[in-house]
Amino acid sequence: MKAAAVVSEYMLKLARPLFWHIGAMYDGPLRGATTFILRFEKRHFAVTADHVLAQYFDARRSDARTICQIGECQVWPETTLIGRSAKLDIATFEIDPVQLRAMGAEPFDCRKDWPPINVEDGDSLSLAGYLDSRRRVIRRGHREHEAWGAHGIVDAVSDREIITIYDPAKAFAADGVAMPPLGFNMSGCSGGPAILLKDVNGLLRTFPVGLIFKGSNGKAEGAFADFDRIHVRKLHFIQPDGKLAEPDSGWLPR
Repeated sequence: MKAAAVVSEYMLKLARPLFWHIGAMYDGPLRGATTFILRFEKRHFAVTADHVLAQYFDARRSDARTICQIGECQVWPETTLIGRSAKLDIATFEIDPVQLRAMGAEPFDCRKDWPPINVEDGDSLSLAGYLDSRRRVIRRGHREHEAWGAHGIVDAVSDREIITIYDPAKAFAADGVAMPPLGFNMSGCSGGPAILLKDVNGLLRTFPVGLIFKGSNGKAEGAFADFDRIHVRKLHFIQPDGKLAEPDSGWLPR
């Protein structure tokens, strides 16, 4: 339990709220998702789900006053975009490392550990994201984003995807945090990081391996009604320059 609490605190530094609104004085509903930062030799860049940036770009086209933020820092994905793939549902855009402090972000240092290591059935994952239903303006220009997080076990792996399940009968909650019900709305967690927890020579190591691109929809039936599936896109399609290597074909055998 203590180790889980430490990892949860670490995840909140890695996962950052990505959201958009109409100007600093806007106090209406917030739309957004989650992102995290990867650091390589020549650049830092934010990673999120492609469908998230598609929604932001739609908002910009509808109202040119729309601005985008990571934490307390304004960002411009429309001009710093590096790569997008609707097929993979991954998008990347460049970040000035000077901005990290304002974002409250701690980047994954991937300079020596890339591409990500293999993920196998039964491995331990930790995930985090920021819920759309729990974003609120606390005062003009200041916003609060409530995080969701989970420590799970890898249930299935393919060349592109990792699936983990949330089963209330087997899960435990962090101190003072109620476990969510089955089928709860994970909207806003798209783009959140998934890290692999691995014992390496007696030390617990963390490795970024994926991003959340699909959560539960609350519509499972039969044997699948007792747990939620969370879908994670693998990160090995991301190159050190932030560009994406599109897969040549569909699902590949393990």
